[in-house]
Amino acid sequence: MKILKIRFENIHSLKGEHEINFGEGILADAGLFAITGPTGSGKSTLLDVITLALYNRIARVDKNVSNSILEDDGGIMTRNMKSCYAEVEYRVNGKDYRSHWSIERNRNNNLNARKQELVEVATGHILESGTKTPEKNNVIIGLSYEQFVKAMVLSQGEFSKLLRAPRNERNKLLEDITGAKSYREIGKAVYFRYKSVEKKIELKKAGLEGIELLSPEVITAKKNELQSLSKTKPEIEKAYQIAAEKIKTRQELQDTQKEQKQLEVDKAELKKDIEIFKPFKVELENHEKLSKYAVNLREFDLVVKEENRLKEYIEGLQKSKEEVEALQKTYLHKISELTFEAVDVENANSKLEAFRGKIAALQNEEEKKIGEANLYKSQLNNYVRKIKQLDFSLSNADNPEQFKPQFIAFKKSVNESILNSGVGSIEALNNTLETARHNHEKAGELLTRKEQLLKIQTNIKVQNDKLKSVKEKLEQDNNAITSQEKDIIDLKKDVEILEKKLEQQRKHQSLEEYRQQLKPEEPCPLCGSIHHPYASEEPYFDAKEELLKQKKDSLKSKSDLLIALNEKNKYHLKEIKSIANDIEVLKKEETINIKVLSDLAEDLDWNYKEALETLQGNRMALANTIKQLEVSKNAFQAAEVLKDIGTSFNQWENALNEYLNLNKERSSRYKGQDINKESNTLSTQLTQAVSNISSLAKQLQETNDKIKNTTSEKSKREADLKQILVKEGLESLETLRKSIIQEDRANKIRKRENELKERHTSISVKESELVRRIKELTAKDDTKLSLEALTSLFEESKNHWDTLSVNIGKLTQSLENDENNKKRQQKVIDELNLLKKDLALWKSMNDLIGDATGNKFSNFVQDLTLEQLIGFANKRLSDFSDRYLLDIPTPEEADKSDTLKVFDRYMGNARRSVRTLSGGETFLVSLAMAFALSDIAARNVKIESLFIDEGFGTLDPETLDQAITILERMQSEGDKSVGVISHVSALKERITTQIKLEKGSLGYSILEVVQ
Repeated sequence: MKILKIRFENIHSLKGEHEINFGEGILADAGLFAITGPTGSGKSTLLDVITLALYNRIARVDKNVSNSILEDDGGIMTRNMKSCYAEVEYRVNGKDYRSHWSIERNRNNNLNARKQELVEVATGHILESGTKTPEKNNVIIGLSYEQFVKAMVLSQGEFSKLLRAPRNERNKLLEDITGAKSYREIGKAVYFRYKSVEKKIELKKAGLEGIELLSPEVITAKKNELQSLSKTKPEIEKAYQIAAEKIKTRQELQDTQKEQKQLEVDKAELKKDIEIFKPFKVELENHEKLSKYAVNLREFDLVVKEENRLKEYIEGLQKSKEEVEALQKTYLHKISELTFEAVDVENANSKLEAFRGKIAALQNEEEKKIGEANLYKSQLNNYVRKIKQLDFSLSNADNPEQFKPQFIAFKKSVNESILNSGVGSIEALNNTLETARHNHEKAGELLTRKEQLLKIQTNIKVQNDKLKSVKEKLEQDNNAITSQEKDIIDLKKDVEILEKKLEQQRKHQSLEEYRQQLKPEEPCPLCGSIHHPYASEEPYFDAKEELLKQKKDSLKSKSDLLIALNEKNKYHLKEIKSIANDIEVLKKEETINIKVLSDLAEDLDWNYKEALETLQGNRMALANTIKQLEVSKNAFQAAEVLKDIGTSFNQWENALNEYLNLNKERSSRYKGQDINKESNTLSTQLTQAVSNISSLAKQLQETNDKIKNTTSEKSKREADLKQILVKEGLESLETLRKSIIQEDRANKIRKRENELKERHTSISVKESELVRRIKELTAKDDTKLSLEALTSLFEESKNHWDTLSVNIGKLTQSLENDENNKKRQQKVIDELNLLKKDLALWKSMNDLIGDATGNKFSNFVQDLTLEQLIGFANKRLSDFSDRYLLDIPTPEEADKSDTLKVFDRYMGNARRSVRTLSGGETFLVSLAMAFALSDIAARNVKIESLFIDEGFGTLDPETLDQAITILERMQSEGDKSVGVISHVSALKERITTQIKLEKGSLGYSILEVVQ
């Protein structure tokens, strides 16, 4: 899988649209490039663009990107922007694909749903769109998001920490790097599950102890007692019911007698209420007799009311007429003042219309002239805009007095600029300007070549210094080899001499068996002596075995060291050859650059050997010359426009003067703004006043006629009412009005009458019922016993019954509770047995993989992962250097120090801790482990694009150069695209092809691909 191209807009601090082509151009030609810039400039943004377009994920958010994340976290989209997108083109198995991701805000400033699609570049066919796009990318690439990040983004710094960490810390780091945190969680979950089951068992046991059961003896006693009480229950219950019935009858009889007494009180109250109601009954009877005349009264009242209304209306009309007549006089006076003539109602409108016509003609002429002036002014300002477009400053024309002196001064300035240019025409100026621009471009090319030459010369110096250093090391190693060879020859001789001595001593020591056979006072078979001092004591020999061992060990060590030095010499010889080749290539490039520089300098009449700052100053002078010529060119063009400005200014000034004269003439006759509006308003007001006066006079006449008719109708109605008074024997009209009451009051009186009748009926019925009930209850009542005796009898039987019921209930409940407790106890026992089985399982699991921190299972898994990782790392390490091999510490070594170990092949396969490695060696080993993780994550996917994130800051110049050489070799051999993310200055100089990011103003960054 290879990244070919990325495009994006408004992502993080990179505002605007950007494109980086990894498949073509300088990045593709270089293969190895650096991504440089200060912290926060957006280096990691480029990786976010890739993962966002492919998987809708970024490293800083641990889940899929959603609208809520964009809104809440305020990330991804550049602030104050309305939209953003990320797009990546990549190649898998020879096919090119384009994956696109975008999102935008609507007019309500809310985010729309994101758009995402995957396209086959060759055909333009859309393979997937919408939320399923990341899954389709996963299938085509063959890597999930997590695998993709581990395979393509190598975090060397994390592995540098991992190398030196002890086991627990190392496994925690490895867990973070590989993302395999689930095993730690499983180990912790097993431990806490085991503890949880253990706690449940303790709680169940405690609960079991709290369950109390009755003994068999107590159960038998309670059952016998219950049986005995149940036999006496019917007799006591019957006695209780009889006593309850007697007391109930006596109480009902007494209550009924009380009701009878209350009924007598109710009868007396009813009689009293009937007496009070008699006057209201008379009032109701009169109303029902005279209510038929209510219509006559109502008709008479309406006529009187209408008569009064008409009188009031006439007064209002008279007052309105007087007010309108006053307004008419006011309008006539205003017309007279406006026209400067005396007017009356008959001629006012005609004179007003004649005056309006004169003034309107003058105003039309004014508008025509001011329109012409504005037209010339607009035309003039259009020419002024053309002047501004030529980068000159000239204010817009507002009035002639202010504009004229500015115009004259500007014209003078333009003429001076043309004179200063030293050319007579714009054609000659254009030729001079074109020559200057051409020279400026050549100067830029010369500066670029000069910078390249300086870099090449610096590199040659660095390589020569490096070559010198390597040769010195080679000489030192050769001296060491000569010394070691001499020491080895001497040691071999010493070992040979010591071995011979040791052989001789062993021959003496082989007589041990014969010495043991010697007997005191008997002659020795060999020498005949009867004294045997070494028969019981071993003779002392200076065997020098320890010295021989030391000599052999020293010989082996020096031999191994000699082998290592010889191997190291081979590496130095290869390195010297490689550096010499690099120097040769750089010198060729230097020669080519000097030739191009010489040609460019000859064309410009410059000396390319001058300092870079001097050459940059020369180019700056060319730029200033071009700027001055461009100003002069604009002055030529401005001179043509100034002619048009002069013509338009004269036309504007003349039209404005004519307007002012017309305005003065019109103002002497009429100082208002709108004669048409003013004359129309006065004419309408006068006409309306005349019309209103005529209308009001007509209404007054009509209303007087209505009053005459109404008065006649009133007299007729009054006569009819007098006849009714005589007929009914009433004294006055007021008496008739009082006799006819409101219908609401009449209804209330009728309602009260009905209520009294109903109360009388109810009391009669209730009286009969009470007499009947008293008779029945008296027959049932036990008259022999008083109420106190009946109450005492009832209380006694009730107490017997309640005591019996309580005792039976207690016994029954006790026996039921015992049965329930037995069932509950058995249930707890069953649950406890199940928990014990569960505990046995989880205890076994906990013994194997469980603990409170999760270390046990995590360490087991991460040890396996580390073993696999070291296997891949050693393959990568062998490509970098043949000196070291990584290894896991043995159990015996882990007791002392459980850090990782290395075999040093240059030191006779000596095994030591990685902590003894230098900073550069540690970098190379950690880089190999980073590549190993990429190999594991990628599995069978061929990765052709890699990004290495930091780790170069701790390297000395020699190791840095070695690391870059390794990356270059790996890139060239595997045809990979390798990007190194760093801010190390030496790295920037060594890797000249760069994606350069710089912080700009307002928090935005600037992106540039440079070489």
